[in-house]
Amino acid sequence: MTHRQVPDANGRGRHGLPYGFAEVAVASLLVAAAYCGAWANSIEPALRAAARVDAGKATVARHVRHAHGRQVGAPQAQGQDAPAPKGELAIDGDVSLSAAPSVASLRQTISALEARGYVVGVCARDLRTGVTVTYDADADFYTASAIKGPYVISVYQELVDAGSLDAADAYRYAAPIILNSDNDAYVALSDRLGRSCFAAWLRRGNVGSGAYPSVDAYAAPHYPHSTARQLAQEWAHAYAYLASGKGHSATLLELLSNRAVSPIKDALGEKRQTLSKAGWYPVDEGIADPVTNDAGIVMGPRGPYVVSILSNAPEDFGAVEGIAAAVDQAMPQAVDAAVCYPRKRTSGSSRTPNCLSTSS
Repeated sequence: MTHRQVPDANGRGRHGLPYGFAEVAVASLLVAAAYCGAWANSIEPALRAAARVDAGKATVARHVRHAHGRQVGAPQAQGQDAPAPKGELAIDGDVSLSAAPSVASLRQTISALEARGYVVGVCARDLRTGVTVTYDADADFYTASAIKGPYVISVYQELVDAGSLDAADAYRYAAPIILNSDNDAYVALSDRLGRSCFAAWLRRGNVGSGAYPSVDAYAAPHYPHSTARQLAQEWAHAYAYLASGKGHSATLLELLSNRAVSPIKDALGEKRQTLSKAGWYPVDEGIADPVTNDAGIVMGPRGPYVVSILSNAPEDFGAVEGIAAAVDQAMPQAVDAAVCYPRKRTSGSSRTPNCLSTSS
């Protein structure tokens, strides 16, 4: 399509962005050995020092799907024309805790997209406290290229770090996959290595199978359907590796921080450190379900959290950006609400207004 410029997850381009934008690397990554709670000593300095990698031009690639856009045996996702469910926004499974102003604002942002007839799934988890904000987190969506980030991470952690795959060889595929969401490179790498490393990585992270009968069935397709809860679990597992400074985690930090297209990055990049992989598919091609997704890691105001935002809105980056911004505003109050009012409260217990932080 000549009117599109920067390639998206399916070899298409994003409106209004010119070809050939690129920046030159000027610094090396500095990553200290740390785990989960030590972003300040590992991931955050690494991101600040990370070079802006040449985003370049990606090859316009064909999307490897069946004619009707589903792998054999893939679960049926909710279609674009399905009525949008009015889901429940919950903190740690408790709907009553979602009344804090910033959390209520997240509900309004989601409702605005639902009012346009679309379906949304959200899962965000604070990595220090485990507090989780969910909205239809178990509804499944076509992932498009959002699955590429976790797959590439599994290749590095399971194969490259183990010495089974040459690092330079892996990087030749990983760079275009992460930076430009190159489909040809992704399918070539997946077909060469298979999907068993991904399945093994998912099991190590205790990631659920979602709408599939098993983790192996979920890992098998190039582009499976995922739930917001699954992708959040995958990025929580990825964080432990990326924050450790072990193996080739620094290489992935550099790539993930410099991906060309990300609604999460566009919404929060001026004030937050972010790592994510987006996926999207437009409405005007009939070979897959239309979606706009993004999932990854955010260094929030209270510390790191993972977030997964899935929708069947066709190539609507602005809608996902709005939800990402609302999630970032909601997370501090969600943590406060869960800490102040744990699930095992006495019936009719009152809430202390001072317990809910108004800061973001």
